Amino acid sequence: MSALEHALRAALHARQPELLDFARRMIRTPSVNGVHDEAALAAVIAGEAARLGLYAQIAGAQPRRPNVLVSTHADGETGLLLLGHLDTVPEGDPALWTHPPFAAEIAGGRLYGRGAADTKGGMAAALYALAALAAVPGALPHGRAQFIGVPDEETGATGTLGIRWLAEHDLLSAHGAIYAYAGEELIVGHRGLLRLRLTAQGSAIHTGAHAWQEREAGANAVTAMARLLLALEARSFARSTARFFEPFRTVVTPGTMIEGGTAVTLVPDHCQALVDIRTTPEHDAAALEAWVAAEAEAIAGARFSVERINFIPAVCAPPAAAVFRVLAQVTQAVRGAAPAWCAAGPANEGYLLIERGIPTVCGFGPGGANAHAVDEYVEIASLEQAALIYALTAARLSAEMSGGA
Repeated sequence: MSALEHALRAALHARQPELLDFARRMIRTPSVNGVHDEAALAAVIAGEAARLGLYAQIAGAQPRRPNVLVSTHADGETGLLLLGHLDTVPEGDPALWTHPPFAAEIAGGRLYGRGAADTKGGMAAALYALAALAAVPGALPHGRAQFIGVPDEETGATGTLGIRWLAEHDLLSAHGAIYAYAGEELIVGHRGLLRLRLTAQGSAIHTGAHAWQEREAGANAVTAMARLLLALEARSFARSTARFFEPFRTVVTPGTMIEGGTAVTLVPDHCQALVDIRTTPEHDAAALEAWVAAEAEAIAGARFSVERINFIPAVCAPPAAAVFRVLAQVTQAVRGAAPAWCAAGPANEGYLLIERGIPTVCGFGPGGANAHAVDEYVEIASLEQAALIYALTAARLSAEMSGGA
């Protein structure tokens, strides 16, 4: 590492206790999607940014569900953009947690709490990376580095209040981006997601009626739906042959939520079920919807409709983009091992950035586990390490932008 990079390391190491305290304060500010809005957490981040001498802005379509934007400098071209999402999934039953989900307890070198890995630990590392870059003279010879925290990712990564809104208001640009999910693999893309709502319409009749006994009248929408869901579940797709997606196949999970019927004495005349389909690059949404519709048409006993709820394409950023090369080099230098390159099974908002021409690492950050599960945690030592990797990546990208070595 150069003298400048050693200075960044020293600046981050000196603030390691502050970094950990900040991560704990974020976990102690619940931001469960559908329960809390994100305004309180955005205020915590903006306040910490101001304390660290950074430039912070809170903006969005809804005041209680804002974005928070933090920059090393008030203006200039953005080299590296670091991202996280402010909302979390619900904690579930707190009694199942070894450590209370919003207490930010420390045990065995780990920081526990809902959002620790997804993505509050990474956001803490990102903010302190910017603080080090701003504090070390010459760290960014060209432009600036930024962090953006967006709301409402966990409902389906639509980006309506976050990335899409920012892009529409000219608040989103960068030479490269890293989504600060916990994980030490270099995520170059992700599978797609197609969610469908299936509705079955049957015919109600009293369950004690003779006409129902003889199947002369009535049609059970619930059992018709069950037959359709089982038919969808039986479909098996081949593994992907697309680069980075080889471990994955398109997978259909039918009936993730289901509702039907009116009363125990009535043959159910309606049933509704949700279907979650995770897609590899070989399969597009229109073809999959047509397949589901054809399967529904073949089921006797009910009339079906198929409605698209959400669609995210399978994506892969250009692997030759500078942000991937630089991040891999920096990770090798800091951790002593090159990161594995791969695609992610779950979808995220990385596709929105890639579609807008920003090469995006769809996940890379501190070590951690149990996102969306009990006892979610982040490795404490990895917070400083991730912040250093982010800072060095930003510094090297900036040097390349300025024509330096």
